[in-house]
Amino acid sequence: MKLKKEKVLLIGTSFSAVPLLHYLKSLDYIVAVCGGLKDDPCHKYADESFFIDYSKRDELLQLCESEEFDYLVPSCNDYSYNSASYVATKLNKFYGFDKFEITNILHTKNGFRKFTIDNNLSVPQAIKYTIDLNLDILTLNYPLLVKPDDCFSGKGVTKVIENSGLKNAVEIARKNSKNNEVIIEEFVEGSLYSHSAFIQDGKILIDFFVDEFCTVYPYQVDSSCISYNLNEAVKNRIRKDIQRLISLLNISDGLLHTQFISDNTKVWLIETMRRCPGDLYGSLIKKSMNFNYSEFYCNSFLNRKNTLAELRMDTKYIARHTISTGRDLIFKSLKYDLESKKLDFYPLKESGQILKQAPYDKVGLVFYEFDTKEDLIKNTINMKDFFIVDNYDGIVNER
Repeated sequence: MKLKKEKVLLIGTSFSAVPLLHYLKSLDYIVAVCGGLKDDPCHKYADESFFIDYSKRDELLQLCESEEFDYLVPSCNDYSYNSASYVATKLNKFYGFDKFEITNILHTKNGFRKFTIDNNLSVPQAIKYTIDLNLDILTLNYPLLVKPDDCFSGKGVTKVIENSGLKNAVEIARKNSKNNEVIIEEFVEGSLYSHSAFIQDGKILIDFFVDEFCTVYPYQVDSSCISYNLNEAVKNRIRKDIQRLISLLNISDGLLHTQFISDNTKVWLIETMRRCPGDLYGSLIKKSMNFNYSEFYCNSFLNRKNTLAELRMDTKYIARHTISTGRDLIFKSLKYDLESKKLDFYPLKESGQILKQAPYDKVGLVFYEFDTKEDLIKNTINMKDFFIVDNYDGIVNER
């Protein structure tokens, strides 16, 4: 008797989810996807498609109640993981998810700040905005960052130098928040990094540190590379804080991805997530280190153990860059001043399409291999200078 194939649902269908779909399709599963945009690439390659808005948790719950999915795999945005965690908690099934109350701590800025401050972890001082909060007598030190509680990619974030700009910044953040909540935190000086840690049996199995730069829009990463200058003392401080976070919350196996700021002495955890980072972050790790990030990410949701036994990593000096602009325009073409045979380009726009300003849109992603570590370190922060986005003359009309 032929055994019935197991069925996995990938939650999310954008280009960033394609590496996850590719790995899932390499296994002996029926692979379904869900997402509301019918032209998204994952719909074209999956075995089944469900056209739902998975950010509406009860829609995803209804789908999982009516279909016999053996596994859920969230893709590369907070909505996919949050909804999947909600469903897994409600149905008391599926692998690799924390309980939904833990997800609310890790995936909302207010929840994360309160937990980390209460437990003396290294974070900027912050306060949750409430309607009765007197903005004129805040105890925080300026400058401040005002952020939506539940948004990603730096949308709705404003730096405030003095009290007069605070009220407007709060309104901008609220408009960009689905739950209508805002966090106000102290601005800290330093360089931005990310830390991707794969957890197994309550410990960090393997991790990666990446330099991150925001060169077009100040709160969205557009250039990055494996970190070579971050000192070991800072790395170990981050590992210590992350290991403590894992233990305090009893975090399940899988990825814990964190952004942090460091001046190469002090560190401040900024935000953390359990879903796969977007903009082909995993491809940066794979191209740079020959490490299958998608495999390690997906395995925890598939009830598969990761192993380092046969891991054979090597090093290439790869920079990742998201091409975007500081204003709305009509995209015409892309020009670049880099050797083409070392350039991988993933286009996301066609000529004649409207390109919205960062952080709301992008032309595409590029990966470029430099010859030396020194060239990589010197040029990653300047990647935007190698690309010119040519546009058609005219006014971009909102419709």
